[in-house]
Amino acid sequence: MLRQLPNALTVFRIAAAPAGAVMMILSYGSAEGRPFAGFDLSPFRHEAGALAIAALALFVAAAVTDLLDGWLARALGAVSRAGALLDPIADKVFVAFWLFVWVWIIGPAPLVVVPAAAIISRDIMMTVLRLQRLDQEIVPIPVSFDAKMKTLIEFLMLALPFVAGFLAANGTAATDWFFIEAWLSLLWFSAALSLYTAARYLWPRKAA
Repeated sequence: MLRQLPNALTVFRIAAAPAGAVMMILSYGSAEGRPFAGFDLSPFRHEAGALAIAALALFVAAAVTDLLDGWLARALGAVSRAGALLDPIADKVFVAFWLFVWVWIIGPAPLVVVPAAAIISRDIMMTVLRLQRLDQEIVPIPVSFDAKMKTLIEFLMLALPFVAGFLAANGTAATDWFFIEAWLSLLWFSAALSLYTAARYLWPRKAA
């Protein structure tokens, strides 16, 4: 039973991403009077604060599982083919859903949409490649150190709006432009790392 815990944490991360994203959309949309896909979110305005806290809790819990599942799998001797496939997919699902939330909140400007689309498109492509190689390797496309650093930068980028919101709620003097510029810088850096790590996987395959 204990040996199944790493995979259970990974599955939790996959489920927590859409759940947290929906809660944040409901929170922001209801508080700001902004509809989502034509739906009026104002009925949730009284729960906006609680929804934001719940979204943050799911975000933090899911991020922590990214650190724990791999470590537990090695510590328990429970490294498995399923875990090796699910873990990077869980990271991509987490990034995609939260990236969508922040893009929706900030607005669909090209400066935001282009790097976000690059990250999500790259992740979809890499997931397809992993699924295609299921019968070829025990660990389909092993996760490199560069890819792990890319994921870390992405998680930091996705966490920054929470930090900005927390500081604003506590009356800390912080200009909006600083956080927007910092977030955009991390977003573009994440996109560059995404394309770089994808290229490192694809060039050897192309040469072969």
